[in-house]
Amino acid sequence: MNWYKLNNTSFRFIFFSASLFFSLLFPYRLSAAPADQVPIVSGRALEVALVPLPAYIISLILLLAAACILIIIFSTRLRNTNRELTARNKQVEDINQKLQKANNELLSQKDALEREYSNSEMFYRMLIRSADDGISFYDRNWKLKFTNPAFYSVIGYTQQEYESLKMSELVHPDDSDYEKRRIAGLSSRDFFESELRLRHKDGHYVNLSTRSVAVKNDEGETIGSLTVSRDITSLKKVHEELMRANAEAEASNRLKSSFLANISHEVRTPLNSVVGFANLLLSSDLSNEVKEEYIEHINHNSEKLLQIIGDIIDLSRLESAQIEITYEEASINSIVNEVVDEARKIVKRNEKSIIIIVKNLLEIENDLVFTDRVWLKRVLNHLLDNAVKFTLEGSIQITCSKESDNLVFRIRDTGIGINKENLDHIFEEFRQEINGHHRPFEGLGVGLTLAKEVIERMGGKIFVQSEKGVGSEFSFSLPYRPAGGSSRMKSKIMSQDNLGSQNNWSGKKCLIVDDNKDILLYLERVLSETGITIFSARSGFEAIDILKRTTDIDLILLDMQMPEMNGIEATRELRKIRGDIPIIAQTAFIFEDDKDIILEAGCDACLIKPIRKEHLLTVMSGFIKSA
Repeated sequence: MNWYKLNNTSFRFIFFSASLFFSLLFPYRLSAAPADQVPIVSGRALEVALVPLPAYIISLILLLAAACILIIIFSTRLRNTNRELTARNKQVEDINQKLQKANNELLSQKDALEREYSNSEMFYRMLIRSADDGISFYDRNWKLKFTNPAFYSVIGYTQQEYESLKMSELVHPDDSDYEKRRIAGLSSRDFFESELRLRHKDGHYVNLSTRSVAVKNDEGETIGSLTVSRDITSLKKVHEELMRANAEAEASNRLKSSFLANISHEVRTPLNSVVGFANLLLSSDLSNEVKEEYIEHINHNSEKLLQIIGDIIDLSRLESAQIEITYEEASINSIVNEVVDEARKIVKRNEKSIIIIVKNLLEIENDLVFTDRVWLKRVLNHLLDNAVKFTLEGSIQITCSKESDNLVFRIRDTGIGINKENLDHIFEEFRQEINGHHRPFEGLGVGLTLAKEVIERMGGKIFVQSEKGVGSEFSFSLPYRPAGGSSRMKSKIMSQDNLGSQNNWSGKKCLIVDDNKDILLYLERVLSETGITIFSARSGFEAIDILKRTTDIDLILLDMQMPEMNGIEATRELRKIRGDIPIIAQTAFIFEDDKDIILEAGCDACLIKPIRKEHLLTVMSGFIKSA
């Protein structure tokens, strides 16, 4: 439509311009006459009628014609320019639409990035705040700029309280150079790792494991440092406990190794004397005095072996918590006298210039008490043996008294004494002041350990006082448990002695059951003096056959450990044949549980190997009447 209007206008200009052009070619004009009066003339007549135009009219016409031409040319160019502008406008509109679309996309991406950044920032902020480790940021001037809550909770302060404190008030004195070391490490290596102790608000110190790294910008310039602190107080305690336990285990292993070496020495030394003097007895040209000397050496070293074995067994019972205290009526004076007599024999044998002094401050009516006679004697034996062992000359004094509601025993010597640094460890097992092959004294190092354990289980306490080169005093107290008058105890002791001396068992019969022929021979020789008739069996089956054939046997001595049928099984079978016959068990098992099992199986008494003659006759006297 626009193109049509434009062409119509151009056509009018062209027509007008053409009219002007022809007017210039024919500079005449028709006379002005009314239309109805214009005559019809011929061509010649028309020429006459034309009137020439004035010059200014012609100039004006030419000017107008030139203007029209210029206008036509300009309008043509304008139309072309308009078409180009229209096309360019369309391109610009297309570009604008694309730019608008791209702008919208950029805005959408910007919003997404802002949301993502906001979520990431929130995530990291939550992550930092919820971290158990303390996180702190320092600027390039080593000023604290940011910390998470965990940093303050580790030491128990609030942020305001922390900021009001000086570092010297928080840092452990031994870690006062921490800040200098951290700055130096970050400056040289951009990394620093160390432990730090800070004082908690409660007063105790918290162990922190810290890792610091330098923070740099894109240009590589250090703008600060980041430090992560982890509370390792509990781990430190566990580590210290493990180190302490490991050290104790290593020390225990060393002590046990030393103990095993001591056992080898302590066992082989008396055993060498037993074997050696036993071989010397085979000589036929020995006098009675020499034989008695050899036998005395054999007996003494045999007692030492028994004591060593007993200490080892007691130690095993101690570690397995199988030491039991059995209370019975006992005379303190009798126990002390027995212990002192044994100690004097040791002094005489070792040819030492030692005087043993006994001070019994107990009243006669306080002499009888309820106590474990065996264990009390063992404790006194250990203490007196140590006093004799470590006293080269001088005196040993044993005192017994009643103080308040306790029995108090004191053993004082003038021996070599104990170093003060060893007093705290003297009651620990395997402990000896001098260990190794160069130690000047014998012993396993378990006597004091057993003594302390037994005394504490009896409700008492043990103490030690010592000075090197002056002497030592061991004392212990036990609860006083009165048992009655002394005459009652004396009659009981006399009756036991009489039982031991009444050994005329002529007409009586005894069955001895043991798979060891040496034990059989020993028991037969011991009982041969009593006049009793002896039957021997090497197994439980043989014992059953003998009892079936000989129904009037008065007593059975039965070993507990035998092949095929052990003593427990044999006891039950023998009881089926003779339910009323006394059965005395002989065993090397010494634990209370073993003794209970033996008695529950049907045995009437239990003898612990090695069986002593006096003990055997005393126990048998309770079941066999003298002829």
